Amino acid sequence: MNFHRVSHLNHQGVRINELVIHSYEMGVYLAEADYDGRKAFLQDETGKAQRFHSVEEVRQLLDRCTICKAYLVHQSAYDEMCGCAEKVDNTLKVPLFVASVS
Repeated sequence: MNFHRVSHLNHQGVRINELVIHSYEMGVYLAEADYDGRKAFLQDETGKAQRFHSVEEVRQLLDRCTICKAYLVHQSAYDEMCGCAEKVDNTLKVPLFVASVS
């Protein structure tokens, strides 16, 4: 799995083409950035995937760089209920407002 270090991205002059924030159970979020032609998850200083507790926390951590497009992505587990049709892709991808784009 590829990673981008958060500390390397959060600088003026860094342009993230697309930021995808993946929402998981229990209020855990992981962020994936398309930067310099590479899509990769954000990594903390210890080398582990950076976990977030809100979309706002992601925004605050990347407050210096330019984010062109951002999305919140969530997949629901409710399609696994008895009597329902076969599993289909139920991914919800919501565009997020990005305040500053250079």
